[in-house]
Amino acid sequence: MSDSVFAFLKIALVFGIVLGLGFWQLWVLRRDRKRGEAAARAEGRASRETPSGRTPSAE
Repeated sequence: MSDSVFAFLKIALVFGIVLGLGFWQLWVLRRDRKRGEAAARAEGRASRETPSGRTPSAE
């Protein structure tokens, strides 16, 4: 194979790795953000409960 083919393959490989890692980081960020929001909602519900486990409106 010629040098130009190897150069293209090298650039394509590097570009593919960088693009793949970028999409992976975005996916992880979105996943963690959803987990954080779910934890905040659960914590908010827990803080509104009375020691008996009921919400104040249910008493």
